[in-house]
Amino acid sequence: MATLPRDVPRAGSMRAGPISGIKERSTRDAVAIWIALALAYLVFAGSLSVNEGLATVVCATLGTAWWWVAGRRGGVRFRFDRAALRPVGPALVGMPRQTARVGLHLIKALLGRAEGGATRDRSAAEIAWATPHGDTAPAARAVGLFAASLAPDSYVLTLDREHGTVATHALGDSAS
Repeated sequence: MATLPRDVPRAGSMRAGPISGIKERSTRDAVAIWIALALAYLVFAGSLSVNEGLATVVCATLGTAWWWVAGRRGGVRFRFDRAALRPVGPALVGMPRQTARVGLHLIKALLGRAEGGATRDRSAAEIAWATPHGDTAPAARAVGLFAASLAPDSYVLTLDREHGTVATHALGDSAS
């Protein structure tokens, strides 16, 4: 009778094969996340010094540890496709115009000629990213919420899926 190597599952057995690839992939992901967090910290810190270097190491390590412990065990898995990323393009293209509009609004506010912002409730059925379906629904909702809040003149306050409403705050009349 021939014997199989120890790490090969027998036909009909419930034992899975080796999972060493998971550990390698997780370690590679952790290194990539640590590097991304460290670079992001350094970009936003705006200076290089010993203190910033130590803070970079600490923050990147804490962020990576959080991902390692909590982030990999969460119940929501994001699956992206091109359709889920569609709202980001128009949001980025519209940023310069909206930034100029916000600057003008703030100048008017300093001169006492502008009022504060307004809150607007809309039906979630009117907003494509608020009611996605399928495997990519959580990712599409997250990307849409991010894109809607990316504009400097407005942001999403709540997405109430139970009642089917989206509340936004905007400086001008363009709450979207």
